[in-house]
Amino acid sequence: MSQLTLVTRAGDHELPVELNQSVVAVAKKHKVVWGHACQRGVCAQCRTLVLEGAEYLNETTKEEKLRLRKAERAEGFRLGCQIQIVQEGDVKLAHRPY
Repeated sequence: MSQLTLVTRAGDHELPVELNQSVVAVAKKHKVVWGHACQRGVCAQCRTLVLEGAEYLNETTKEEKLRLRKAERAEGFRLGCQIQIVQEGDVKLAHRPY
């Protein structure tokens, strides 16, 4: 079974993969603090670094392209409200707000 690992200041949280759900929604469901405010890709409080499993995620959204600099995206940063796991596989993400 695939695993989603969320890395926060409080430690690592290992959760089952839930397809087609935003990382913010999954974190909220499992009571993992993953800072966010708008959930629309505007505030970037949910800025997330993809550590492993980028190939299992949806494509970068237009909201991410507008909010995150090209250099940030090249380093592996995404927005937690926009990231969705679209196929089974192990994914590891770290919350990295500004």
